[in-house]
Amino acid sequence: MDNLLILGVNTRPVVNSAKKLDYNIFSSSYFTTLDFPEGICEKHILNEEIDSTCGSFQENFSSQKLLENGKEYLDDADLIVLTSGISSDDFKGEYKKYQKKIIGNKSTKDVGDKYRFYQKISNKFLTPISFLVSEIDEFCEILKEYDDSQFIVKPNQGSGGYNTLLLNYDMFIEDNHMKILIENMINSLGEILLQEYISGINISSSVLSSYSDAKTIINTRLLSLNDLGYSGDYKYCGNILPLDIKSLQVLNNYTIAHDEIGVKNLNTDVSKLSEEVIKECKLIGSNGVDLILSDDSEDDILNNDLYLIEVNPRFQGTYECVEKILSINLLEEHINACNGQLIEEINPKGHGIKEIIYAPHRLKQGNLNIEGLFDISKEGTIIEKDEPLVTIIKESNNVKKGLKEINKLKEEINSNIYPVN
Repeated sequence: MDNLLILGVNTRPVVNSAKKLDYNIFSSSYFTTLDFPEGICEKHILNEEIDSTCGSFQENFSSQKLLENGKEYLDDADLIVLTSGISSDDFKGEYKKYQKKIIGNKSTKDVGDKYRFYQKISNKFLTPISFLVSEIDEFCEILKEYDDSQFIVKPNQGSGGYNTLLLNYDMFIEDNHMKILIENMINSLGEILLQEYISGINISSSVLSSYSDAKTIINTRLLSLNDLGYSGDYKYCGNILPLDIKSLQVLNNYTIAHDEIGVKNLNTDVSKLSEEVIKECKLIGSNGVDLILSDDSEDDILNNDLYLIEVNPRFQGTYECVEKILSINLLEEHINACNGQLIEEINPKGHGIKEIIYAPHRLKQGNLNIEGLFDISKEGTIIEKDEPLVTIIKESNNVKKGLKEINKLKEEINSNIYPVN
């Protein structure tokens, strides 16, 4: 029986899949939660203690810490699977020799670096205009040149919506606080990405690929906090899947016609584009493609342009919803794809909704061991404002009904959290 090591920010979903397969399982993660599977050899970076703060994820996490945390497992591992927060390119120095054990992409530098990715694909696919900026004067000059446009500012690598700002030239000139934020980002990161803002619906594709072929297994409506009414906050917070009229119609300020043929054509276009991108980037296994369906024409949004935003060369946040809706073991299909065998039949059933709940203020967590909630921290720990609190995952045949049930769960969450100074 092979030893399988799973590395990532939150390995719980993939560990659950691995338990259904024939492996000895090991895990190195940042988080470990009350609902983490029992009987697993695991180490985690964040140690939760009653009446103690969990701190800031961004300040306390790094891929190198993740490798150091799981160092004792690396030699014994026969196979390594990577989830969010780490890539094969992070295996440097003393860890480089373990790259060969990774089931999946051996190099992701062409997609992990967003500007490098833009340079690679911008002449082949429709993409937002992008600039890599390392000086505040250069930043200002670009905004001035495109003074009639809005731009998204974000880190050139990583993100998940963290440190993402929407602005234009006038906002930058008039808002001194904005200038300071941008200067701090440049000083901290060394360089930032300035990307044309495309207004529309965020879409994500889950693609399985071998060295010779790629297959989109499902398209989804991707959610940021901005979609849920937190204007200007673009942190990733979930998905609604599959992509259909029901998932497109909710949370919009414009109407989408009941056009089944139009949505079918949209799915075909999204799937084909995503497969072409994955093959162009020579990625294998389970990968995600993020796009935006522009809302330039609100009268006929299904015929609007699809913009390619980025590729995530790893398992996506939709992991558990995909497994439930398609009745598959996604880890198993990832391994099969890396070995040249792509899944054949795909039969989605119902809808899956995922929403990550972030702490609205600094709080002490009560008892959140409630059905439908996942990634539950220890009771009595302190969660800082804007840090992830808990995940809601809901299956439903009716999207609106599912969202109502999620709102009820939010009420239960709110009654079990307590503000602290």
